[in-house]
Amino acid sequence: MSRRRLAALALAGVACGDADTGPNTVTSLEFSALPFPAVVAQDTLRDTSGIAAPLRAIAFNSDNEVILDAPVRYAALERVISVDSVTGVVVGGAQTDTAARVVAFIGGLQSAPLRLSVVPRPDAIVPSGPIDTLRYSVTDTTLNVSGDLSVRVVNQASTPNPSVRDWIVTFTLGTPADSTKARLENEAQRRSTVDTTSAGGIAARKIRLFPAGLTSPADSIVVFARARQRGTHIAGSPLRLVLHVRPRVQ
Repeated sequence: MSRRRLAALALAGVACGDADTGPNTVTSLEFSALPFPAVVAQDTLRDTSGIAAPLRAIAFNSDNEVILDAPVRYAALERVISVDSVTGVVVGGAQTDTAARVVAFIGGLQSAPLRLSVVPRPDAIVPSGPIDTLRYSVTDTTLNVSGDLSVRVVNQASTPNPSVRDWIVTFTLGTPADSTKARLENEAQRRSTVDTTSAGGIAARKIRLFPAGLTSPADSIVVFARARQRGTHIAGSPLRLVLHVRPRVQ
């Protein structure tokens, strides 16, 4: 039995010995990702391009083959969202800064729940805190990682402006040539250009500097942070962030 098959069975909460073996008999469900981590209150759940996107689970038989047109149904475990059980279309309720769990099921076979946040409409991206100058070293590369370049996604239509959690923000270097002197990283110091906002609406990435690529000892790295809603840039996006770099005094 393949690892994927075992993982799917574990996710569905059934044992191999409990499953029928007919080609059209569902023995496991794969329901491991949402179109987007949050839904705007009183709007339809959408994907990263802003297109309305329903929940989707994949059904398998005992031979790990996909069963097309399997009668998968969907439900929310909390009432802060509504879910069409047949189509999987999700609509956020009026209450914001809350969350619901959604599941897929066929008969008594149910997936593990996935968490979906309900958030106010994101309509602006703003800087979050100062950006400290990076004092780099040409000999000790461990010193050549910046502090956070942080932004905050908010709803400006309300007062005070509430933060929008679980919203995707993408970061890019200002020009492709910058990749010779810098790259974007996450907290684990791995290459990463995408972050999801925290409970405080904050998303951030760090810069790893490659001094050999600098055109002068004192330079700057430009980063753009982008956030969209319904496929359109929100106010302030793309947001220009500038990291100044200077040689470390030995």
